[in-house]
Amino acid sequence: MLQSSSPRALSGPWLAAPLLLYFLVFVLAPQIVLVVMSFRGLEGAFTLSHFARVLSDPMTYDVLISTLRLGLTTTLLTLLIGYPYALGMVYASPRIKSLLLLLVVLPLLVSGVVRTFGWMVALGNQGPVNELLQWLGVTDQPLRILFTETAVVIGLTQIEMPMMVLSLYTVLGRMDSSLLLASRSLGEGHWKTLVRVILPLSVPGLIAGCSLVFASAVGSFVAQTVLGGGGLLYMPMYIYQQSILSQEWAFAAALALILMVAVGAIIFAGNALARKSKGYIYG
Repeated sequence: MLQSSSPRALSGPWLAAPLLLYFLVFVLAPQIVLVVMSFRGLEGAFTLSHFARVLSDPMTYDVLISTLRLGLTTTLLTLLIGYPYALGMVYASPRIKSLLLLLVVLPLLVSGVVRTFGWMVALGNQGPVNELLQWLGVTDQPLRILFTETAVVIGLTQIEMPMMVLSLYTVLGRMDSSLLLASRSLGEGHWKTLVRVILPLSVPGLIAGCSLVFASAVGSFVAQTVLGGGGLLYMPMYIYQQSILSQEWAFAAALALILMVAVGAIIFAGNALARKSKGYIYG
């Protein structure tokens, strides 16, 4: 009797307790501290002065727009490269599919810091990228790629690519092949089948991948700092300067909260579009 009841005692909410505890301690609690700190004035009094300072500072707008532009550009490039790659994985033979999947997962086994410094070497004046451009005759002298926004975009595109490809492949791999056969039997060519059948069916994975890549690229402190150098300033570095260097923790908390709200709004809109697309497709 005792043995039959023990599995029941370990089922249900108790199995989720460790995950819930982890979420409360390491995710929710820091966010609460951040919100409280952003509204904290002298001697612990409630104040909105930090947000007023953020909203009245033109530099904050410039940095925020640059950060969002960086995330948008990275997301667009990962989509343009990742969508054909994920589609190729779906139609490839099992052996080629395993190889393509390995190429996607393999970078995840290497630290993002290592990959970032690898791009720093590759994009340098004496790096292989400049040597290839000179060998092809594109330029006579090394181009200044490193420490520009182009370098940051290139590095982030490669770093964030697995999230886009895996999100798309998960959805594309579940497509009903009979829908594609029906489209071809009705006289639709490859391109019309792609636009009218495959693309609408992949909208949930497309939105999920774009949301993940955008949120990660916007907050990628290491890649932005290393590949961008001191000439470029994005929100993560700006928050670091205000908190660690200037010791203005409340102002930095307000900056972080504004960035979180902007990214959260985009993710929420993406999830809403994903649910709407599912209802449109499946009725």
